[in-house]
Amino acid sequence: MQDETLFAKRIRIGRLYDVYGSLLTVRQQKIMEQYFYDDLSLGEIADAGGTSRQAVYDLLKRVEESLEKYEKKLRVLQKEESMQFELRGALHLLGALKEEGLGDERLQKIEDIIHKVMGDA
Repeated sequence: MQDETLFAKRIRIGRLYDVYGSLLTVRQQKIMEQYFYDDLSLGEIADAGGTSRQAVYDLLKRVEESLEKYEKKLRVLQKEESMQFELRGALHLLGALKEEGLGDERLQKIEDIIHKVMGDA
């Protein structure tokens, strides 16, 4: 259970970084990318940057707090997730209409637009 929680937290931080990463300093971005994308350990990042493992850990924690603060104020990720949920619901309804034989080219066009907005196209 703890592994699932850590995995979910790691995914959330990655998604927050995708949304708000450009608001971080270049150094913060570099360390986040080394840790999350390159999968380097705290020690490896510290050695490469000429700093301590504790300093890297502290920076990652501060960045995590900053990303959560940005999300709390701006709610970009929350809005995106909500929009994706609603669009999936619309696709489900379109699928039901097609199964009932009510589908025509207009419904297909709507479905195509939804996929495009969701980034599936």
